[in-house]
Amino acid sequence: MIRLIYFLTVLLFVQLFPGPSWANPFQKYAKVIWIDQEQQVGGAYGHGRKLLEFSIISGDDETPTPPGIYPIKRKVANYYSRKYKVPMPYSLFFDLKGMRAIHEGDVPPPEEKGDWATHGCIHVEEPYMKWLYNWAEQGQTVVVIKGRRVWEEKKNAGRESEAGIKREEGIDYEAGKESIEPESVGAAAYEPEPDPDAAPELEAEPGD
Repeated sequence: MIRLIYFLTVLLFVQLFPGPSWANPFQKYAKVIWIDQEQQVGGAYGHGRKLLEFSIISGDDETPTPPGIYPIKRKVANYYSRKYKVPMPYSLFFDLKGMRAIHEGDVPPPEEKGDWATHGCIHVEEPYMKWLYNWAEQGQTVVVIKGRRVWEEKKNAGRESEAGIKREEGIDYEAGKESIEPESVGAAAYEPEPDPDAAPELEAEPGD
């Protein structure tokens, strides 16, 4: 009888508190946008298959893009930031409190990324961002943000960010949890058969 009560108690607890939704996003969500801030690259996964890879630019240590797992809460094709007076085409908002989004924006070459940062949003160039916007579904697609940006030259020199860092929008706040790797949850890291109407191809590997 005691065992039965214990079993029913555990079962009820699991149903009421199933664990964090970020524990395995590839099982809970069919569409995942994976952002690796350390490498400054991103990827789109459909049912665990890698469909697209692209270069990004995100926030820095002063205006961070907090790591974590965020469902897409809002899609706005032609959003305009009144605070910073800049357009944010194809915005996929994953943080409404801080108004952080993945959206179309300039992405510098790898050798220049140390001099650029956003105010917490994630820039993706066209046509990759347009493809992501059309592919992602509000409430049904999750953004997984892994790691934080670290620049050796900034740590060593301690230079002021205003001198060389270009920014666009966002408000700082702490959020998010430590991420997991796609391979650890069974996401297949391979390219599908070419489809001219599907994802655009990169001319070179991101980060090169």
